[in-house]
Amino acid sequence: MQKRLFFTILVAFFALASMAEGLTYLSTEDFKKKVCFYDLTSGQQPQWKYIGDKPCLIDFSTTWCGWCKKLHPILEQVAKQYEGKVYVYTLDAEKEPEVAALFGVRSYPTVVFCPMEGGPRIAQGYHELDYWQEAIKQILGVE
Repeated sequence: MQKRLFFTILVAFFALASMAEGLTYLSTEDFKKKVCFYDLTSGQQPQWKYIGDKPCLIDFSTTWCGWCKKLHPILEQVAKQYEGKVYVYTLDAEKEPEVAALFGVRSYPTVVFCPMEGGPRIAQGYHELDYWQEAIKQILGVE
């Protein structure tokens, strides 16, 4: 019993440690309140309407993804650089599969850009800081 408890605590510790410190974690409920409300029980396809007061980007990652872990410090830099201009969220796609399915996320990392006007745009894979800065400028219209 003690070994099992120790193992559970160890797994939880590493799962929490893998979530980047400067990024805001987004749950399904947070997504519905901060990004886009939807109701799958209505039987209708969810309609996109961004409800945030600033553009955002959402990092869809997992705790076991090496590229995700490598990307998180870069996204932390992005969060600091664009503080007050862009929300930078991270979401564990395995813990929040409903939201990941809305965007068809099947590989990690996947980042969804949500501009104030228009639909979301998706970028996949690991990229360096300059890529994210240019994407924020081009897609979100933020300098």
